[in-house]
Amino acid sequence: MKNLIQNTLFVCFLITLLVGGVVGQTSSSSASASPTVVIDKDIQQLKDKIANKVSEIRKENNKAISGFVLSINENKMKLNNSEDVNQVKFDDTLTKAFKVLGTTKKEIKTSDIKKNDYAIVSGVVVDNVITANVVLIDENFLVDSGKITEIDKENYNIKVLTSDKNTYSLDIDTGTKQYLINIKTLERETIGFSKLKEGDMAHFVVKKVGDEKDNNYPAYKILIIPQEYFIK
Repeated sequence: MKNLIQNTLFVCFLITLLVGGVVGQTSSSSASASPTVVIDKDIQQLKDKIANKVSEIRKENNKAISGFVLSINENKMKLNNSEDVNQVKFDDTLTKAFKVLGTTKKEIKTSDIKKNDYAIVSGVVVDNVITANVVLIDENFLVDSGKITEIDKENYNIKVLTSDKNTYSLDIDTGTKQYLINIKTLERETIGFSKLKEGDMAHFVVKKVGDEKDNNYPAYKILIIPQEYFIK
C-alpha cells in the first residue's frame, strides 16, 4: 500500500509540473496562431502519460492465487492459501466469476461460490487483500505415483510411498477406475481390488476437496504396473 501511495503522489507531482508548464507557455505565447491546439495536444500527452503510469502500477500489483474456500459472504471470501494474500474482495462492477466445465467455462454469480470450492483468483493486491477481477471455480486433482507398501483388504485401502517420501492412503471404492498394464502385451486391462499387490508401482489420480486428513483420499483413477515388469 505504501508503494502504491508513493507512486500516486509521484504521478500527482508530474501533473503539477506538466500542467504548470502548459499554463506558463500559454501565457507567454501570445504570438502563437493556435494556442488552444497546443494546449489540447499537451493535455492529451499528459493524459497518456498518466494512463501509462497507472497501468504500470496496476501491473506491479497484479497477482493470482488459488486455494479452497474457507469462508465466504456477500462481498469477500477467504482461501486456505499458504501465501500472505488469502483475503479476496469482490467488486460488483468488476468481478467476474466462472465455473470450469472440462474445456469450457460458464459464468456464475459470486453468491454461487460455496465453502470448500477450489478457487483461482486474479486481481490487484493492496494491503494483502486481492480485489478480484476474475474468479475461476475448478476441480483440483492430484496426480502422483509410488510403490504400494500396504494393502488393507477389509477396508479396501492401500498405502503408496512416492519418490519424495510422501505416503498416501488411497480408498478404493466402486467409483474408482482401476487398470493394470499386462507385462506380456503391454495393454491396459481393467482390474478389481484383488489384483493389487504390495511392491507394485501405482500411478494414481485423486480429487482434493480441502478437508482431507493424513493424506487420505478416495482414489479417482489408479494404474498399476506390476513389479515383475521391472525385474524381467
